[in-house]
Amino acid sequence: MWYTFYFFNFLYCINALTYHSYYGVPVSEEEVAKYKANNKDAICVVTFEPCDENEWRRVDGSCNNLDYPSHGTMNTPELRLLPAYYSEGFGLRKTKSGKEFPLTRSVRLHLLKVGDGIDDKFATSASYFIEFFTADIVAIHDIENYVLINTNCCEPEGLNNPSCAPNFLPVNDNVHRFSGMNCNNMTKPLTFQTEGCVPTNTLPNRITKSTTHMDLSMTYVHANASAIHDHRTNEGGKLKVEVVNGIALPSDAVEGTTCLIKQARETGCTRNVPNTILGTHLFSTWFWRFHNYAADGLAAVNPCWDDDTLFHAAMDINIAYYTRMMMYEFYGEVLGKENLIKEGVLNSHDGFRDVYDKTVLPGVFAEYGYSIRWFHETQDGTQELYDKYHNFMGTTQTVNFSLRVQDLAYDENLRRLTQGVFLQPAGGFGDGTIHPDMADFGLGPLQKTLDILSNDLAKGRYFGLAPYIYYRDLCTNYEKKHETFEDLEYLMDKSQINLLKKVYEDPWDIELMAGIWSERLMEGAWVPPTVYCLIVQQLKRTVVSDRHWYERPNRPHAFTAEQLEQINRGSFAGLLCAVGDDVTHIQPKAFLRIGPGNEKVSCEEIPRIDFNMWKDDKCNLCE
Repeated sequence: MWYTFYFFNFLYCINALTYHSYYGVPVSEEEVAKYKANNKDAICVVTFEPCDENEWRRVDGSCNNLDYPSHGTMNTPELRLLPAYYSEGFGLRKTKSGKEFPLTRSVRLHLLKVGDGIDDKFATSASYFIEFFTADIVAIHDIENYVLINTNCCEPEGLNNPSCAPNFLPVNDNVHRFSGMNCNNMTKPLTFQTEGCVPTNTLPNRITKSTTHMDLSMTYVHANASAIHDHRTNEGGKLKVEVVNGIALPSDAVEGTTCLIKQARETGCTRNVPNTILGTHLFSTWFWRFHNYAADGLAAVNPCWDDDTLFHAAMDINIAYYTRMMMYEFYGEVLGKENLIKEGVLNSHDGFRDVYDKTVLPGVFAEYGYSIRWFHETQDGTQELYDKYHNFMGTTQTVNFSLRVQDLAYDENLRRLTQGVFLQPAGGFGDGTIHPDMADFGLGPLQKTLDILSNDLAKGRYFGLAPYIYYRDLCTNYEKKHETFEDLEYLMDKSQINLLKKVYEDPWDIELMAGIWSERLMEGAWVPPTVYCLIVQQLKRTVVSDRHWYERPNRPHAFTAEQLEQINRGSFAGLLCAVGDDVTHIQPKAFLRIGPGNEKVSCEEIPRIDFNMWKDDKCNLCE
């Protein structure tokens, strides 16, 4: 096995192509040496094997577009729907009258209230899934920077750190005026400019730590093509798991490792597996297991398939199942299925479709990743725990699991959390209420205080996003004028507009997130109109720019009609029935709360994938 591994890496180094991450063009050995000398090669260049138009999807996102093979990999530059808005020298933009903007915490205190909102429609699973699929294509790793590296931005020594961007609290803060806290720790986003990949006099562009495709980056180790070998068993097409207290969790354990889940809690040892926040922990675990579930199912009907064939076929099924779940089940509910069919995002029937356009390059709009932050409003800081019989077993604080994936293995946490995510309602969608933990303790024990929503607003300033009213112009196809506060009455209650007037002198000053916070939910959807608009812009691009999109009949290793029919049976309920801990009964639409037409049923009644549809007749010749 080790001979094969080293031989692979030997060939990889000989045949590899090296492209500039930002420019998307080949780079010379001299340029690579320059970046290596400054320890910037991992960011500024991307290395991959030559493309093969008939190969499976790659874990590193390369070769999705054969004409521009580096586009879509980790560190692909972000796109923009509208031009950036900065002051001179790429400083934070000023208000229309030339003033500094008010403190972000002050704006948030005016526009959002703190409370325990409860949604009538969605379960907690919906808000957790948002965390997971956001990390799949727009992981920025901002949290790692200000939690693990620059932790003292609010201290005197941090004020001179150019990486720091502390969010100061107002003097009369309703929570902290007597606490002694006057600041939320935060850092500026890492960009290709700050990291020395491109000149500093060019427009700042953030560095993204995921591929741009919907491809389960959090499962398949997007860092580079060879890293996935540390995660594979190299037998039966499966991924390694680590079993602790009877619970199977993702593992990258290699021979000689001393960093196992059962040790991590005591030693603080970290591993190269998803370790961020609770929603990401949960779905990463489930999709990791589902890969092995698919590999076992394929191996049972195809005994002659080798490890590599089983691995890629299982990955293909896993990604397709996830994509179907996200697009048709989750977004179909949140954005409205009929809306998305009209937009061309969803298929109007369950068969094949092929809208791939190689002239549309893979990429993610900065505004998409930013608008997704609106869903922070929907997150409940408290998670209810249930046993397998759905008896209530207490509550836990979700923020306490931040960067502590190992805790899922202890105290029945994973089993009880799994039941809770589909039994507990989500926080309110669009009710203008945020949970107290989101407002003041966003990372639990990792920081003394953190207002996640205030940080969201601040990030929009550092990202150089255009004024809110310009996005409204874009989203109405420039058919409506947005020049006065009153021009927004079709979107917002007058009371909310009055709050905006207290914060901003001019409509031009309204920031994108502040405007989104103030909007009513869109008719026929469960998000504000601007969130809908920005998400749809991204989904349209994602569908047409992915050569390996699962509904394509002409992609390499495409599904047959019978196989696609099986994928279309996929659902979150089916995922949990297949790989969830102690899940025996669940509502069929598990992103929604239990209720009329969505009552709990036995898992035996939830559709599952029939792997017989992947049976290879050639295997009969191999036996």
